[in-house]
Parts: sequence; structure tokens; C-alpha cells
Amino acid sequence: MIKLFLFISILISLLNLIHCRYAEWEEIKPYCGIRPEPKCCISRNDNCFMPYYDSRCYCDTFCFRGIDNHDCCPDHDAVCEGKNTSLPTTTPKQIQNCLDTKTGRKYSLGESFSHDCNLCRCITLGYQTTLSCEEDLCINNPDLISYVNNKQPYIGWTATTYDKFNGVKVKDALKYYLGTLPDRTLRTMVDNAPQDMDDYHRMETINSFDARTKPTFIGKIRGIRDQGKCGISWALSTVDVAADRLSLVQNITLPKEPLSVQNILSCTDQDAKENCQGGRVAYAWGFIKDRGVVTENCYPYESGKTGNIDECKLHLSDTDLLMIGQHRKLKNIKCPSNINNGEHYNFGPAYRIRDDANSIKYEIYYRGPVQATIRVTPDFFLYKSGVYRCGGSSYHNQNPRYANLDAYHSIRLLGWGTKTDPSTQKEENYWIAANSWGTGWGDNGYFHIRFGECEIEDTVIATYGKSTDVFKKKNRRQ
Repeated sequence: MIKLFLFISILISLLNLIHCRYAEWEEIKPYCGIRPEPKCCISRNDNCFMPYYDSRCYCDTFCFRGIDNHDCCPDHDAVCEGKNTSLPTTTPKQIQNCLDTKTGRKYSLGESFSHDCNLCRCITLGYQTTLSCEEDLCINNPDLISYVNNKQPYIGWTATTYDKFNGVKVKDALKYYLGTLPDRTLRTMVDNAPQDMDDYHRMETINSFDARTKPTFIGKIRGIRDQGKCGISWALSTVDVAADRLSLVQNITLPKEPLSVQNILSCTDQDAKENCQGGRVAYAWGFIKDRGVVTENCYPYESGKTGNIDECKLHLSDTDLLMIGQHRKLKNIKCPSNINNGEHYNFGPAYRIRDDANSIKYEIYYRGPVQATIRVTPDFFLYKSGVYRCGGSSYHNQNPRYANLDAYHSIRLLGWGTKTDPSTQKEENYWIAANSWGTGWGDNGYFHIRFGECEIEDTVIATYGKSTDVFKKKNRRQ
């Protein structure tokens, strides 16, 4: 009998505790009571919540899991369980605007604006208004630029902001302003070794070279293009290297128009690309070998403006493909631009250059620019001048959010040079490279990058530049 009495006493005490579980909360305000229908939810429902200071409170039956284990809203009992709790009879007046402390400007409830690349919105949190802002990393980061430019000892290059990257998030830049997807098949591509080993070893004594200024190369090397907001470096670097090589082949007229990158983008197999988020270099080289490529005026570039790769608008017949296989010139091409004088070129197989500096120098010196793929980290977008080093600023060591942020980008190598390393006072070698972000970036669109940095020598590719015209002349009877 005594045990039964004790049990009932304990049970009553427990019920009283449950009834008073919010006794230590601040004054109860409407939370569940002002939710849109349904105000309360059965079982666990993670979407059945209301903002509660800098957190959330819930209006479902799962929220109370014990006196010391609950995340219910203060008015949960009154609204959802019908228990008597004292609710305020008047609703406090709600502030209707938010103050942006960075600019001093006020924003109305529901109004949105941008802080560089992050969207902010004036929202309610309980009876308070507050700014809710995204917290993504932005390309034009003043702190990163200051870190690079003021780091001691001087790291060898300087950084700046670019208008084209205003409002651009790092994660989006890595997707849409680069554009080369890793492809292990490139490692199995046939190597092309130097033909003359004496010339190969002589490369060690040539401290600087620029294909743009070599007498026999002048006027035959393509300039800088702008890929816009579409990750197409895999295709653009391919057609530009092919055009450079074509121009350097003896007795071949320099095409007045650049080769069409849109032709490759739109007409390659779907396996070659992921829309404007990148593609595979091997497919681009295979395409211009098997199907050829027309000039830019025949098939103009549009994806950089639209942010999308449309379906192919240039269709080749079986007869056309047969003629390409026989290295015969295609005529009467139906250009998407509707011009009547579009030119078509196809090339021999591409080949890989050995991943040592002398082999790459030999290739550029005797045959012209090559394609290289580099690993890009966020600071590269801000390059202005000097000799770049991949992650050389070490900014990510102090800012872990920058760690492991990288992607791949294909560019052209045009030559090399030497410069004194500011930290060691020793001579360092660098490559002269052409980017595809327009002439407003870097050194008029070009940049210098130290030998061995950013995996730049791992995958270097070129073609002999033998177009349809060359094969025809070689096969003609004398």
C-alpha cells in the first residue's frame, strides 16, 4: 500500500513538471500560433518550425522528448496541446526595416540586395527584423588581394580585382570560367620525342623564347580570345593551338578567321562535355581529326553569352565524312551563319609531349605553341603580373575555407623566360602562357607561370598542323 502511494506521488510530481516544462523560458510569445496552416504537425516534421532568435523552435509532436531534451516553441503547449499557458494579449510592434551596417542603408522587410557575390534579404526573426545573407566565397576578395600583394617576402606576383568577376562566387568561377575535365586517357596518348637530341639538349642553353617574336612565326600566332561565362577551355585551347600550327606549316595560307570553337562544342558527342561546366580535351582533338572544324565566321561562338551549349547546327553527310577521311577539301558548306565562303579544315592525330621542360621547349621552339592543362586555385583569377605560383600565397593555410578549392583549365604555352626568385635570389624559369579571359585580364591576356607549377607540364598536347590542304599537296603527283 505504501509503495502504491509513493508511486502515485511520483507520478503526480512528474505530471506537474511536464506541465511546467517552459517555466524557465522567457515571456511566452506567439510562434506556433502565427504559423501558416497547419500550425501544428503530427510526429516528426523538420519543416514544422519557426525562427527563434538565431535558431529554430518546432511545432510538431516530436519536439518534446524530455524535460531536458526538447526544442518546442514556447507556445507549443497552448496552441498544439490546448494547455493553459499565459500568452501575451497584445502583439509587440514589429520593426519593418533592416540596417546594413556596412553601408548604413536601410532595407524594407522582404527587400533583397547583394554584397558582392552574396544575396542578402531583410527577414523577420521572432519580432525582430534581421539581414539574412549568403556566406559564399567571392572571387574579388579584397582580403586575399591584400594578402598576396603585401606578403613578405614578395611571392613573385601581384593580384587585382576584375570587373568581369564582380558578383561571381568562387564555386561558380571554378565551374564556368575554366572548363577542362580530368581525363586519364590523355596519359596513354602517343608521346612525340624530339627528333634531334643535340637540339633537345641545346634547349638548356636557351634562357628565353617567345613564339610571337620568332621571325618565321611573326604574324602567325593567334591572339587572346574571351570564353565568357562558359567552361570551354578544353575546346578553345584546342582550336587555337591547331590554328597556330596550321599557320606555321609551310605554304599554307593563314586563315583570316579563327577556327570555330562552337563547332566543337555543339557537335561533339555528349560524352565529351558537361554543357558549360567543362569538357574533355581528347574529344576535341579527336573531333578535328575525324570531322574537321570550320572557321569562326561560318559557325560563330555563342555559348559565352548564353551560358549554354546548343544542339549542332552544322551537319556533315556520309559523303562529307568520306572526303574528310581522304583528306579532300569540303566545299559548299552550309554555314549556320549563312555566309557563302566558310572554310573547313581537318587535322592529323594529336600527340602528347613528354612531361619534361626541355621536351616542351623543343616542341614550342621548332613547331609552335602547345596546349597545357593547369590546376587552378581561387587566387589565379586575380593574377595581374609577375611569375605565378599555384597556391603560392598560402592564403588557404590561414583561411581553411579556401583549402581544396580547385579545378582544371587548358591554356596555350608560347615560350619561356627566366627571372630572379625574390625569396631565394636565384634564377627561376617560367612559361609564357595565353589565357582565354580576354585582353583585360593579366598582362593583356597573357601570364607567366613558374616551371613545374599547377601540374602544367603533366599534360601537354599538340598537332603537326597538317590540314586537308597539306595532305593534298603531299599526295599530289610530281
